[in-house]
Amino acid sequence: MKDRAEPCIYYVCKGADCKKGFVDVDLKKCKNCSKYRPRKSSVRPESVRNKRQKDKDRHDNWKDG
Repeated sequence: MKDRAEPCIYYVCKGADCKKGFVDVDLKKCKNCSKYRPRKSSVRPESVRNKRQKDKDRHDNWKDG
């Protein structure tokens, strides 16, 4: 079973027909569909590069203070 956090772009609501033609769809069925395409999420994970830069900046500021 695949762990998908976002519903598919074709998913309408539980119990309704999906835009791909499937009847009586629930989120569980939608997440295991072969035509699954996730919706865009507003929260993007922070990149490792940015995390390291933040740590480096924090460390540099600690020395100055």
